[in-house]
Amino acid sequence: MRHRNSALLLLFAATAFAEDASPKKLKTDSPVRQKRIKEFLSEDPAKQALALTEAGKWERAPWSDAVKKDLELIRGAKFARTGFKDAKGQPVFRGKEVFKQNGIDREFQWVVPKTYDPLKPTPLWIYLHGSNGPMGTEPWSTWASSKGMICVAPASPNRQYWHPVDGATDPLVYEESFFFAYMDAWRAKFNVDPERIYLSGFSAGGFGSWWFSLRYPEYWAAVMPMAGGPPSNWGERGPYEQPGKLGYWIWHGELDADVPVDLDRKGVEGLKKVGTPVWYKEYAGGDHNTWFPKDEAEIAKVVLDVVEKERRILWPSRVVWCWDAAWYKVFPKTAPLKGGWWLEFGECGDSARIEAEYAGGNLYKVTTRDIKDFTIRVSPDMADLSKPVVVQVNGKEAFNAVVEVDFELLLKRQASWSDPKRLFTSEIHVPVPASK
Repeated sequence: MRHRNSALLLLFAATAFAEDASPKKLKTDSPVRQKRIKEFLSEDPAKQALALTEAGKWERAPWSDAVKKDLELIRGAKFARTGFKDAKGQPVFRGKEVFKQNGIDREFQWVVPKTYDPLKPTPLWIYLHGSNGPMGTEPWSTWASSKGMICVAPASPNRQYWHPVDGATDPLVYEESFFFAYMDAWRAKFNVDPERIYLSGFSAGGFGSWWFSLRYPEYWAAVMPMAGGPPSNWGERGPYEQPGKLGYWIWHGELDADVPVDLDRKGVEGLKKVGTPVWYKEYAGGDHNTWFPKDEAEIAKVVLDVVEKERRILWPSRVVWCWDAAWYKVFPKTAPLKGGWWLEFGECGDSARIEAEYAGGNLYKVTTRDIKDFTIRVSPDMADLSKPVVVQVNGKEAFNAVVEVDFELLLKRQASWSDPKRLFTSEIHVPVPASK
């Protein structure tokens, strides 16, 4: 299963559109569902499309032991990836791959440890290059291999930048689909452990590490930017609350003339203000480059300790998302983000904010500013689906009911990004009550 499997989802959408807008839903029992789920997990596109189409006709199912068994099929699925092999069918442990995305060549370098087992989920280390362009995978691949990790070093679209820059006119500078095309490619070739994906980068790659972690924090186990910073055009509007408790490990030279150290200082301050865990080392007298080789052994020690201990946060109890319409007017090709983790908001004003807390006992407490509606994604790992779920909005009860399992939602989400440890089985759409 792959992230944003566009062909499969388009086929599903076309099939659904051709039918009655309100078709009668069909009751199903567990054997029928299990058969379709197995076909969905087969990775045969035709079988997957059929399973999605049929799931779209099913009635929602109340929580039960049978439903638990259905979900366990997804949780227990194992996918052997092809990896890279030579002409004799022997595994290749290092190389460069080029593939097409929207007709454009995408390139990445990769190294897999000799202990790699395609049947075993394996940690992934991502290194984003600086503005001088792709420079290889060292020393990252050496460190990664020592921990049994895969290392990938992709090339950015213009081989310079990963994030929006001031005055940008080329959408390749800030259009993000290329990054997830890379994620697709890696997950197609390697058996990636979604609990252990580590994002790092130097200089422009440091900016990229900030950028993708602040906008998509739910994917990473840890973030390690070097000599970078959050994009300067974010200014005080930086969405520092969005990563929640995702940890950052950051390095910068005090006298950096290429990337001002103040960018990382302000970013660190912004993260600390909202309680995000941050480890920051600033090298006295260090410029943009020289501190790294001088302190490589110490950096390696920190990095290897991080990848040994840190895992992705599956179910944060508190989620915050912000929206600044003025920023998106500057970079209109940037993917508009209105949520992540288990929360998404819909219609909103120019400067919106939503904070949601899972308070336990099936209770969600939500506060909003300039937002008209939102959606909570519900998982049996977070709430007790046999009991009513309660949502309070700005101090008022806005929802109180038992939610049932929506298999269409479940399979569609797995089709777009297979993640057996993060199963969303229901969605609760909540209009924000008008304030008096």
